[in-house]
Amino acid sequence: MALALGAFILAAEITRSGRTRRPAELRISALAAHEQASRGPGSAWAADELRAARAALGAALLDCSRQESRLYVLRDFRPAARALERAQALSALAEKLGDERLELARAEAEAAVREARELEEHALALVAVTTLPRAQRSQLLRARLLVREAEALARHGDVRAARDCALRSEAELGRAVGPALEAAERYRSRAQVATWRRWIEDTRRISRTTGEPAILVLKEKNLLVLLSRGVPVRRYDAEVGANALGVKLSQGDRATPEGRYRIVEKKDRGQSIYHRALLLDYPNPADRARFSAAKRRGEIPRRSAIGGLIEIHGDGGRGQNWTDGCVALANGDMDDLFARVRVGTRVTIVGGDGSDGAFSSLLARVEQEQGGS
Repeated sequence: MALALGAFILAAEITRSGRTRRPAELRISALAAHEQASRGPGSAWAADELRAARAALGAALLDCSRQESRLYVLRDFRPAARALERAQALSALAEKLGDERLELARAEAEAAVREARELEEHALALVAVTTLPRAQRSQLLRARLLVREAEALARHGDVRAARDCALRSEAELGRAVGPALEAAERYRSRAQVATWRRWIEDTRRISRTTGEPAILVLKEKNLLVLLSRGVPVRRYDAEVGANALGVKLSQGDRATPEGRYRIVEKKDRGQSIYHRALLLDYPNPADRARFSAAKRRGEIPRRSAIGGLIEIHGDGGRGQNWTDGCVALANGDMDDLFARVRVGTRVTIVGGDGSDGAFSSLLARVEQEQGGS
């Protein structure tokens, strides 16, 4: 009876404690949690956490197996159950962290692709009004291909590769247009803009005082303005040198000069290779002084020539800056201007007036976007 009583008490204790109860449901749920975390979209972003969860699950399953091999009365599945609960929690944490990191990486990739697109737009706006050197044009082409590749990778969900590709594109775009953007800064330089505005105001004042017509050319606005008694009476779309950003220093640089000139010859039809032409007195003393100073500073080769034959001529209307340094108008506009001016008419050419121009507006937009980011 004592043995029977002891056996009864032991059985009751075993039943009450639950130590021999197999944690079957916990085993199933822990395995399912690990499978879900391993196959989830963020699994690659929580590799370390998944390894820890896998190790914990393996240890818990091994403990379950050990308890199975023991005598019934000696089994204790309670530590194994706690280990399974921990493994399940680690798998859930790995899944959560992986998904969060994936979303963060996706957001970073989208931001990088968006910034690459914006920089590409700036580059295209820049090359629409000026010509880049050959090496920089090649860099721009490579950068644009990288933007397209980054977009494709992002669409297919390869966010890490999309981000890396977009960042490479940004670096390539920076190398392609960085020097041009730096050169464009003079269109917002306070000192430079103040000089241009002074030239403009002097030209208006002289025209107002003398009653004579005068011409203003604003390069970055692609605009020629005819003044009469200091008041604008005609505005013409104008195309300037292909090197629209540049300062005219020497022959062949394809930059339109900036300064104060006069018309020295009117070339009617048949007297010019263009429709009609107004020859300017470039180079004037200021141009020659700038040319000599550039040579002394080594900015241009010693054998460079200053050039000449800068005109306002016809055959324009092409929608892009293309000349070797002249100012081109559509033929109808050239006919109208030709009839309104004479030899001796003042012509003032400036980069701009500091606002609403191709380069100053682009720089303002870049600055605003960089500030916003």
